[in-house]
Amino acid sequence: MFRFGKQAAGIALGVCLLSAGAAEAAVSQDALVVGGIEYGASEGYVRSVYGAPREVETKYSTIYEGEQATEWEYGSGFDITFVDGIVRRVEIGERNGIQTKARIAVGTDLNALIAAYGQPDAIHGDHYIYFADNSRTIGLSFEIENNRVDEIEMGILY
Repeated sequence: MFRFGKQAAGIALGVCLLSAGAAEAAVSQDALVVGGIEYGASEGYVRSVYGAPREVETKYSTIYEGEQATEWEYGSGFDITFVDGIVRRVEIGERNGIQTKARIAVGTDLNALIAAYGQPDAIHGDHYIYFADNSRTIGLSFEIENNRVDEIEMGILY
């Protein structure tokens, strides 16, 4: 009887450890890459990869803790937001070939998204959200329409 109890306790412990692992963030901070642009990249690096933006817009928002944010718009649904000269958010809203580090792009099937990143940490409406390194403020968000990725957001989540 004692032997069975130890086996049951071992199985229960294993299940608890697996459950704890499943609750952790689905992506690491180094997965926050879209179109070769990492979260935290410099304006100079982005310019060296994509050139000058089509349009530049300055924003003030409480989301960026009162800091000034600058959005570079490249067209084709590709926008990059900087705070203090570093990338804080990348948005992809059209099929333009730009992918995440895990090769997810606008138009990718939902099953491929889940195969790449696992089950999302949160689902808000039609947004599948993957938090990075246990942060609830940065990560990846994928808007899903008709079982396909319709929009990708990387960085600060709001």
